[in-house]
Amino acid sequence: MQPFPTLFVDLETVHSNIAQMASRANELSVEFRPHFKTHQSKAIGRMFRDFEVSGITVSSIKMAKYFLNDGWDDITIAFPANVLAVNHYNDLAAKCSLKTLVISKEVVQKLDRELSRELGLYIEIDPDYGRSGISISDFDTIESVLNTINESTHCYPAGFYCHAGHTYQARSKAEVTAIATKALDKLSLLKERFPDLPICFGDTPSCSVLNDFGPADQISPGNFVFYDWMQVQIGSCSPNEIAVYMECPVIEKFEDRKQVLIHGGAVHFSKDSVQIGNYESFGEPMLKHLSSDTYIKRLSQEHGIIQCNQEAFDSINVGETIKIFPIHSCLTADLMRKYHTSNGQVLDHMNG
Repeated sequence: MQPFPTLFVDLETVHSNIAQMASRANELSVEFRPHFKTHQSKAIGRMFRDFEVSGITVSSIKMAKYFLNDGWDDITIAFPANVLAVNHYNDLAAKCSLKTLVISKEVVQKLDRELSRELGLYIEIDPDYGRSGISISDFDTIESVLNTINESTHCYPAGFYCHAGHTYQARSKAEVTAIATKALDKLSLLKERFPDLPICFGDTPSCSVLNDFGPADQISPGNFVFYDWMQVQIGSCSPNEIAVYMECPVIEKFEDRKQVLIHGGAVHFSKDSVQIGNYESFGEPMLKHLSSDTYIKRLSQEHGIIQCNQEAFDSINVGETIKIFPIHSCLTADLMRKYHTSNGQVLDHMNG
């Protein structure tokens, strides 16, 4: 029993999740280029080699360097290119096949002037999500950027990259399928226009539920390696597929309001939440008596308040610990910076 908030990982579940996603990619004839931003761990990354994964996706230059040092030599940085970091791209591209994302021809031109190594560029496509990328319907701009890449000296077109992050607003497999299918239908028009360029598609909800990736040639989901309580609410997975949980000390109980104080706050879980019915949850206690009225109601920096029904309240004891599924495992893992296993092993994290 740990005296402080601790993140545990179930490696059997991790392996099963990887196996299932790798099998889906194989059956649906798409290349599996998993995103490592969720686990950020060399030890967990090595598990993907059991499934003949060779190309990986990361979210930062720092992460690319971390996994390059563990032997990964085909890396996509799935974040728009930073012209201030050209020296870092040169350094990485000297040691691996490196790709990143671009949105404008101006950035391509600036990169090309400073690059001394070959760099693959995915044109980022916005599937009406609104985070970044060129609108999925703006073929003129897409073609302009592509022409600029083709005319450059040090860059080559790696294809198109599309993240349908708005599937995270879904609350059923049917809703995920509807959102993802709409994006893929639009990407089909892109494929018709540029048939020789691969399309990389992939958010965890879409990759977990779709049975047809249409025009996509590659998928790059990340959260699936652990899943979390948000993914359960979306419909991407079942609770027994969640591979990580927090174990937090129970500090006090408040009978009058049926609340439990734990050591486990925003610096451990993050402040991501999910709306479930008429309440907002910051974490899901792993109790035998799961119910919609027992959940983490509030987080401050170190404090967590669990709102309980009577049965759950009576089953929780001060001086023990309680296991909790995180809402967003990516952020929880990044904050905790190491993984414990049930047999006492501690696994690395990039920021640990």
